[in-house]
Amino acid sequence: MKYGDLIQFDPIETVIQLRHADELTVAEQLVQTYVISDEMAEKLTDLVIPNLQFDEPMDNKGLLIVGNYGTGKSHLMSVISAIAEYPELKSKLNNDAVMTASNKIAGKFKVIRAEIGATTMSLRDIIYLILQEDLQKLGVDFAFPGADEVSTDKPVFEDMMAEFHLKHPDHGLLLVIDELLEYLRSRDDKQIILDLNFLRQIGEVCKDLRFRFIAGIQEAIFDSPRFSFVADSIRRVKDRFEQVLIVRQDVKYVVSERLLKKTKEQKAQIKEYLTPFAKFYGNMNEQMDEYVRLFPVHPDYIDTFERITVAEKREVLKTLSLSMRKLVDKEVPKDYPGLIAYDSYWSLLRDNAVFRAQPDIRKVIDCSQVLESRIEHAFPRPIYKPMALRLIHGLSVHRLTTGDIYSNLGATPEELRDSLCLYQPGIEDLGGEPATDLLGQVETVLREIHKTVSGQFISSNPDNQQYYLDLKKTEDYDAIIEDRAESLDKAQLDSYYYEALKRVMECTDKTSVTGYNIWEHELEWLERKAAKTGYLFFGAPNERSTAVPPRDFYIYFIQPYEPPYYKDEKKADEVFFHLRSTDADFDRILKNYAAAQDLSTTSSGHRKAVYETKTKDFLRQLVKWLQEHMARGFEVTYQGKTKNLLNWVKGKITPSESEHINVRDIVNTVSSACLASHFQDQAPEHPFFSVQITGENRPLAAQDALRAIAGQSRTRQAIAVLDALELLDADRIDPTKSRYAKYIVDILDEKTQGKVVNRSELIEDVVGVEYLAPTTFRLEPEWVVVILASLVYSGHVVLAIPGKKFDAMNLPALAATPVDHLVEFKHLERPKGWNIPAMKALFELLGLTPGMAQLITQGKDEPVIELMKVITQTIERLLHAQQHINDGLRFWGQNLLDEDETTDLRSELENTKVFLESVQVYSTPGKFKNFRYDVDDVNSHQTGLESLKDIERLYDTITELEPTASYLSTAEAMLPADHKWIANMKEVRSKTVSDLSDRRKTQKLDFRRSVLRQLSDLKNSYIDVYHILHTRARLGITDDRRKSRLVKDERLNILQKLSTIDLMPHQQLVDFQNRLGGLKSCFALTKSDLDVSPRCSHCEFKPGTEPLKASAAMVLDQLEDELDNLVTSWTNVLLANLEDPTIHENLELLKLDDRLLIKDFLKDRKLPDELGQDFIYALQEVFSGLTKVIIKTEDLWQALSAGGSPSTPSELRKRFDKYLNRLTKGREASKIRIMLE
Repeated sequence: MKYGDLIQFDPIETVIQLRHADELTVAEQLVQTYVISDEMAEKLTDLVIPNLQFDEPMDNKGLLIVGNYGTGKSHLMSVISAIAEYPELKSKLNNDAVMTASNKIAGKFKVIRAEIGATTMSLRDIIYLILQEDLQKLGVDFAFPGADEVSTDKPVFEDMMAEFHLKHPDHGLLLVIDELLEYLRSRDDKQIILDLNFLRQIGEVCKDLRFRFIAGIQEAIFDSPRFSFVADSIRRVKDRFEQVLIVRQDVKYVVSERLLKKTKEQKAQIKEYLTPFAKFYGNMNEQMDEYVRLFPVHPDYIDTFERITVAEKREVLKTLSLSMRKLVDKEVPKDYPGLIAYDSYWSLLRDNAVFRAQPDIRKVIDCSQVLESRIEHAFPRPIYKPMALRLIHGLSVHRLTTGDIYSNLGATPEELRDSLCLYQPGIEDLGGEPATDLLGQVETVLREIHKTVSGQFISSNPDNQQYYLDLKKTEDYDAIIEDRAESLDKAQLDSYYYEALKRVMECTDKTSVTGYNIWEHELEWLERKAAKTGYLFFGAPNERSTAVPPRDFYIYFIQPYEPPYYKDEKKADEVFFHLRSTDADFDRILKNYAAAQDLSTTSSGHRKAVYETKTKDFLRQLVKWLQEHMARGFEVTYQGKTKNLLNWVKGKITPSESEHINVRDIVNTVSSACLASHFQDQAPEHPFFSVQITGENRPLAAQDALRAIAGQSRTRQAIAVLDALELLDADRIDPTKSRYAKYIVDILDEKTQGKVVNRSELIEDVVGVEYLAPTTFRLEPEWVVVILASLVYSGHVVLAIPGKKFDAMNLPALAATPVDHLVEFKHLERPKGWNIPAMKALFELLGLTPGMAQLITQGKDEPVIELMKVITQTIERLLHAQQHINDGLRFWGQNLLDEDETTDLRSELENTKVFLESVQVYSTPGKFKNFRYDVDDVNSHQTGLESLKDIERLYDTITELEPTASYLSTAEAMLPADHKWIANMKEVRSKTVSDLSDRRKTQKLDFRRSVLRQLSDLKNSYIDVYHILHTRARLGITDDRRKSRLVKDERLNILQKLSTIDLMPHQQLVDFQNRLGGLKSCFALTKSDLDVSPRCSHCEFKPGTEPLKASAAMVLDQLEDELDNLVTSWTNVLLANLEDPTIHENLELLKLDDRLLIKDFLKDRKLPDELGQDFIYALQEVFSGLTKVIIKTEDLWQALSAGGSPSTPSELRKRFDKYLNRLTKGREASKIRIMLE
């Protein structure tokens, strides 16, 4: 039977050109030969046709047909455009649903088809050129504007379609473009942004016009990383286009329904042919229909072909057609499945010069050729050579599907078996599971390939068992390790097995017995969550005698390769682990681990590092194997019974759980399960803990429990311990119900009064380990300490350690003492009896009912709780009072307590506080059994509490009076020191401070109110005084207006202008202005304001620093009068100097106009009505020759008094002349003018 007998081969070897559909006969052939899958039919009816039709309103978009080279993309576009152009062709479609749906577009379009070749033109120019040429053929003459003539192209399309509809009113226009992606890839960043913008506009005009657009591309550009740099432009294009993807299922449909079409009879023959082989593969039976439809092409061929991204322009349909042409006349093989798998594609890749030119493909080809050469010449098992070569070809093709030819991704032996349909004649005779037998053969061949090439260029990933071409591997360390592994003997394997076991069992390098693999080991007694101590042996019980002292159990791991002889005496404390069921993987991993470890010790540098890494990898694989095979690989023997490991822990660990649990934990769980009855016999009344207790955390758990008993924080661990030891009644510590506490109390009760129970009477030594009641409770000393602490708490016992005793009073000290000290306690003794009188005195001292003390003796907690609450509050009050004394109880700047009184009060308060703090330790009824104070001790603190009340009363009084006193102190600073209010205030202050210092007066009920009234009266009198002074010192609203008018007075303006003349006494003007400016206005102050603050907040008036000789209003009157005098005086100065003969001569030097101004002034004897700048300038010019000499009164005084006084008139005249001569030296006397300031 030949291949041609089983298929109707219709070759697809020519490349369809889109323009071929322009001819009706060719278009008809293309429609007839296009096979439509169900998936493609759905895309055509639901996406393509609705977006092309224009009879129904819809948001029409442009269409992009996406498919790799050779997948039928151009064929599909030809079919769609042919139906749109030629209505008679719709009947040629081979899908009824598509035929019916095509009525909406059939014959309704004039179609323009084009392919874009190599060009530098913009997409806009290309499209417009195509449209312009083809529209002319359709009788439409339309000229497209240049890009620089329009801002957008939408109106251009509207105008074009308007012209088109004049010729073809019932048709739409469909433009179909192929190879658009190749064109876009050739564009630079700036160009492609413009092209994509134009493409977006094409998609947009499809919505409103009868213009439609289809383009063919090789990949989905919207998701392509190649165009990520124009992501924003791509996104806008995406909004106006729909993508029609040709997926591998569509390609498979074309292959099965056209390239390799079959009749029902042929399909039955193929199924009959393949069925005998199906059992050798993992998925052939389940996918038999697909194998039959695609026969002889393997279904994975097309899937793998699509993933080869490094090779461009690969054409799957053409490639398959060429391969099929070689087979069609050949016989179908009978002894293996004659399928075309993807390894056959390797020869096409290897022999194609275009592909070989690509660097990545070139490197893979070189690697593959080396492998092929080694297999051809050195493969040790010739019978497997054909399979070996197919594996190499398959891995070579697979290497090109991973995206990165250097990644450690590949295919597993199982995947290679199924995807290549590998087969080895004779495999059916092995008798095992066919698929497993064939998989074993494939694995064998892969290992042989690995050995043949010494590990070069091919590797396997131990994590996922994938094989792959390794283009980085040059030295085969694995092969060296494998060679070394073959030389190891059984004893060495046992030794390295123990090395690995030591790691997974987390054993330290230091053993318990020198020279032996023996470690102290701890197990959890699962039922009680308690720790048990024993030994872990890597070896047989022959070595048990070396482990001393004896412990609770012994676990043995027997050597798997060369076990020694030993006798199992079926002891209750011994458990044996045997590794029975190993496999080839375990042996290989263990041997490789041993070999790598051995090689790492004899290597250095990089090689040592590699072997150490390999050692870790093999150890990890060993651990993983043990993890996964622990349940099935190990047998456990206990008291002569041997079972599979999991059978010992049914209900505790399931097989699936065992693969995820730590190996050490599995061993411990199984051992504990075996030894449970032994542990129960050892300690039938051992406590049941709710949290796991280990030897490491036992002291910590005990310490937590001690803190909880002492009233400190209760951790979850502490509660678990107290509960297990039966010391809790709900949340109360109550040892009376604990059998363990009762055991100790009973021993104490057997003692006569005054006798103690020594440690040795409670704790027994059992072969080096101490326990309480070792045959029943078997409690460790840590738990004994916890029980004793609870009895101390309840008042049953006093615990003595070297140098110290603990009773209910000092439980915190007990809890703070390290457990390792407490376990060495000396003895127990009984506490003292109740001290009822002193306890009643204590309650009465603190204002509580004395009878509450009696309730404490009945074990009631409530009186103690109430007492502790009052004590805490009182201590807090004492602390506040002490702080007040330390800070100083000051009032009005004076300390109210003298030094002796302060010392006495401080001592009283401190003594009372210390006493109450000492009472706080009696926080339980049991602790009050040890109350050590008598009645007198308690009552002696009555004075301290009375002093506390006095201090609090005084502090409250000061606090209330302080605001008023502070006000008055500030007020004192406001007034002059000699004011009569100040004297009155000092008298009141002295009396108030004196009264506050007298404790007898402060105890009177109306004292505070009386003092407050006196201070308030003093404050009110101050407000009256200040308000009167403020009114005198400040201008009121009327006077403020007078001041404003005076500031703007024309007379003042005249003086300011005249002051620019050097001759004028301008200091007089400055003094006048300062006095006028110094007058402050304030008319907002009220007595209510002064009630809040003793100083005016508006003007900050302070009488003490602003002495008043006259009221502000009177000063303003004086200034008004003085202004006239100043003007008159200055006018006279000008006239006098102008009439001076020296100055008179200067008048002739002035300009005529200026001279006339001066003469008019001399004539009228008064200043001009309008004092202009010309007049001032003329005066400055006239007086420019004069020299102004200023004499200050201070300087004159010093000059006249120089030489002492008294002095004669002659001496005084000489001093004046000397002073005057010094001032005028070198100047012409007639031109000097002296000004006195």
